[in-house]
Amino acid sequence: MATGLIPLDSEPQAIKKRYSERLSANLAQEVAEGFRSVGFPGVRPYRGGPGEKAFQGGLGPKKVDVSYSDEQNGLLLAVSIKSINFEPFGKNLMNRFADLCTESINLHMRFPYSVIYGFFALPAAADQDRTRLRVTSSFERTVRLLGSISGRQEYTDPPEKFEHFVLMLFQPVSLQGPPPAIKLVDAISKREINEDDYYLRGREIYNARNPHATLKLEEEREGGGQD
Repeated sequence: MATGLIPLDSEPQAIKKRYSERLSANLAQEVAEGFRSVGFPGVRPYRGGPGEKAFQGGLGPKKVDVSYSDEQNGLLLAVSIKSINFEPFGKNLMNRFADLCTESINLHMRFPYSVIYGFFALPAAADQDRTRLRVTSSFERTVRLLGSISGRQEYTDPPEKFEHFVLMLFQPVSLQGPPPAIKLVDAISKREINEDDYYLRGREIYNARNPHATLKLEEEREGGGQD
């Protein structure tokens, strides 16, 4: 994985912070590429190109990790990427939750029709930290918490909710650990989904919200002209 070896818990905080920043940047590029592959042209960021973009939200300017926009409508699709990569995993969870709610409110107040996606990454160890007194893992707790702000269906729904929220449980690169792996989990259904489902669901939500400007895959556009 491009992010490299995960630092040990004993390493300095500065090294851990740089790892988390690299992970977020790499995830943003992967997610943007995935949305471009299902028909969203010009989604930022690009690998080695333009990065995150700032938008004037309801509470002031806000940089967006992944964004699709046009000159006429402004922000149409956004993905907010967050992660907690080191123990104790539950320590900063409520702070991240508050940040996410504020971000969604900020963007939806300015762009009520926009589709805001949430993407939260946790390492596999976050699903292995149950104890005799704590029967729910940090990952399970995070899924339940973020499910409470997922599923915004109408532009009139509460602005703190996201249209869709997915969590990524990943096995990071380590010297003596298992091979790298990822699992995507829908925050509402709590079921595992694949990457295609994730991106196509985003397009489905966007098209339902914007029937005047639906998006299609390139092959769908070409096929539609051969009747």
